[in-house]
Amino acid sequence: METYEFSRSFSLGAMLVSPVHVRIEELRPVIAAHTHSNTSYEIHYAERGAGTVTIDGETHPVTADTLYITGPRVVHAQASPPETPVTEYCLYLDCRRVSAASGDPFALFIDTAFWMGRDEGRVYPLLKRLIEENRRPQPDTPEMSETLLKQLIITLTRIYRSQRPSKPVHSPAPALTRAGLMPIIEDAFFYRYRTLTLDDLARLINLSARQTQRLIKQNFGKTFSQKLAEARMAAASQYLLNTDLSVTEISDRAGFSSIEHFSAAFRRVTGMSPRQYRAVKR
Repeated sequence: METYEFSRSFSLGAMLVSPVHVRIEELRPVIAAHTHSNTSYEIHYAERGAGTVTIDGETHPVTADTLYITGPRVVHAQASPPETPVTEYCLYLDCRRVSAASGDPFALFIDTAFWMGRDEGRVYPLLKRLIEENRRPQPDTPEMSETLLKQLIITLTRIYRSQRPSKPVHSPAPALTRAGLMPIIEDAFFYRYRTLTLDDLARLINLSARQTQRLIKQNFGKTFSQKLAEARMAAASQYLLNTDLSVTEISDRAGFSSIEHFSAAFRRVTGMSPRQYRAVKR
């Protein structure tokens, strides 16, 4: 995986855009269901491979040249089989509306929570240039990166304008945010759900446990414990559907203390045992 982080924000129309990072990676077999904070957007482009993405419970095929965007409140999970692993470019942006200017040409971008289709050579060249620019940085790389990021947003806005997305963003309540912390928090739940504790997360973002709990509640509408349970259950569901691991192995990989605890929690959430869920849903 290659990851290049950004530290320079810019304005575009009535938006303040704080780019977080751009990545290129070969996806793991299971990417558990997760959501983004109230101001977070991800642009996903599949360069090669074949898999699936599940958006709010609906599964879509992902093949080379698939482009999709996931914004606030969109629950998404990915499956990338070992025999056809998906290589994905992923750009993470923090975008917030800073004024209510009428006629803002980029309002459609910030108001769009989900779009999916074929890229057809529109976004991929910009993502590729963004990676290449930051792979071998020069003194003016921050300026070139900002130019490419603006072109990306403009291109996506034009795509949306030609094909109005069906899932708008519902305006959330103002959130307590601290610049740069949301992707760290999301990655912690995404990658460390097996052993993550509130104190671990607080140390990671250099806040107190109380401040961390408040930040999570205001940006995700859940407590730390609820968010962690959701991440573990989502991982378990994906393992059940996309691997042949035993229920005992899945229980351990998802971070449950015992198979009995896992089975009871899974039944509370889904109304089925893990084995029943696998048999019905596969």
